[in-house]
Amino acid sequence: MKLAELIELQRAHHGPGRLRGNLGDGLLFAKNPFYRRVRLATLARGFRYTTEDPGDYFAFPLAALDVLFETRRVPYRDNVSALARLERVRPGFFELRDLSKNRPLPNYVLHESAHAVAFHELFGRPKSVRGALAAPGALLAIELGEAYAMTAEYFAACAAGAGLERWVFAINSYRQRIPAREAVGAAVRELGLEPVVFTVLLAFLSNLFFEERLAAPRVDRMLELWSTPGRTQVLPTPAVRRRLRRALSELMVMNPEFRRDTTRLFLTMFGRSRRVEKVLSADPLELLGRDAKALEASRRLARLLAREAP
Repeated sequence: MKLAELIELQRAHHGPGRLRGNLGDGLLFAKNPFYRRVRLATLARGFRYTTEDPGDYFAFPLAALDVLFETRRVPYRDNVSALARLERVRPGFFELRDLSKNRPLPNYVLHESAHAVAFHELFGRPKSVRGALAAPGALLAIELGEAYAMTAEYFAACAAGAGLERWVFAINSYRQRIPAREAVGAAVRELGLEPVVFTVLLAFLSNLFFEERLAAPRVDRMLELWSTPGRTQVLPTPAVRRRLRRALSELMVMNPEFRRDTTRLFLTMFGRSRRVEKVLSADPLELLGRDAKALEASRRLARLLAREAP
């Protein structure tokens, strides 16, 4: 594909809710349902997008996440103008393959938007974002927010098509691998999308609490937490639950050092101990079962990702 064609596709797919300066944004909005649902949910909760840095985000995103929540602005770089300039340098010459090893700087608006949606659902609009994140009882909600961003990226990666769509997704997401894609797809066909999104969310949450693999009772507990009063809950067959457990355990594989270091840095920003394994030693599923507000928020988050808003 010619670079000029890519730029023209960027223009052709622009429209309401899309970012003209974010490469591939309109294409992903049009073709990737999870990318679109997160965007629409972010806008519906009063967040907006900006090419201005609200507080050192471009230098250190993890250390500026609270600024994103405070300003209700999701920052991104204009990485389209640079490609337009490259095209003007030598019109009609450059092709997509010329960018295979020299891509424009990525934007992680999918990940950060999911963080924004989760923060709104779990914390509302507190007077002080830092105060809310530092509160003694905020730990579960903080980790749910990160798990939700991971869940959104996973399902969006599963839905990304081949070729150009996959290429632009790669510069719009941290997620490059999609383990257990077929197994998760089979679980969706057997159980439905919403409960599977919910169990993936709780699998990532468990991993953030340093649980490496899921025992069978853990998946049963996740499905129990998904059920709501008055809803008839038919527990899947043992074979279905075994397949779901294997798939979720495969998803949970993460570099433990990276997980520990990033978690430690973020939590200590808000006054918690460096001994992050001790800080996160509780059972997250039991915490969630005792926290009605967080549980209902986690169910809403799963529904938001699984279906288009009316």
